Order: sequence, then C-alpha cells, then structure tokens
Amino acid sequence: MAKSKLSEFKEDYYFFTGKLSDINRQIAFAGIALIWVFKKGTNTEFQIDNALILPAILIVSALAFDMFQYIYQSVVWSIFYTRKNRRHKSEEKKIKSPEYLNYPSWVFFFIKVILVLIAYWKIFDYLLGKFLK
Repeated sequence: MAKSKLSEFKEDYYFFTGKLSDINRQIAFAGIALIWVFKKGTNTEFQIDNALILPAILIVSALAFDMFQYIYQSVVWSIFYTRKNRRHKSEEKKIKSPEYLNYPSWVFFFIKVILVLIAYWKIFDYLLGKFLK
C-alpha cells in the first residue's frame, strides 16, 4: 500500500538517517580496527603505515563530526523545547519548528558520511596495492 501521509515519509526519513548514522559509526570503528591490523612494528611498538595515516585521521574526524551532530541537536532542541514550553505552558500544543534549525545537523551528517567514504576508498586503495603486487 502506498503511503499517503506526510508524517509517514517523515518517519522513513528519521529511520533511514538514524540507520545510516549507526552504520557509519560502526564502519568508522571497523576502519580503526582494520588500520590496527595493518600496523607496522613489533608488539610493543605501534607505528601506522604512512599510507594509512590519512584514512585514520579521516575516520577519527568522522567520529568527531558524529558527536558534533548530536551535541548540536541536543542543545538546539533542548533550547527550542524549553522556550516553547515556557511560552505555551503545554506540551500538547501543536507548533511548527523552523527548518533552518536542522541545517547544521545536515552539514555534520553529510561531512561524517563523506569522511568515512573517503577513508574507506583510501584503505581499499592501500589493500589493493598490497595484495596486487
């Protein structure tokens, strides 16, 4: 059955962006583990191959942007809620939120996904170079 309510599409949007954030975070942690597997040096000395330094930086940056996204959302929606609750004195009042409040979250969201994609491209290129020699 086709969806007819706009709210149903909004639910899909929340589901898929939330799922992508979860997957992106898991892949970022897996990337760190993968870089660890290809470390150089002895067991007591850790040294990352130069080709993996950039992917490691990109992955750590992606995790930072993941955190920035949720920090921003927590602060903004807390302030929005508090202001509207004080003004209307009721949590049941229907109100609209301005779209622009979500723009920074979208920026953080896209940056973190793009950073992980670039990092994995670099890791893939590294592995291809190692195994095709």
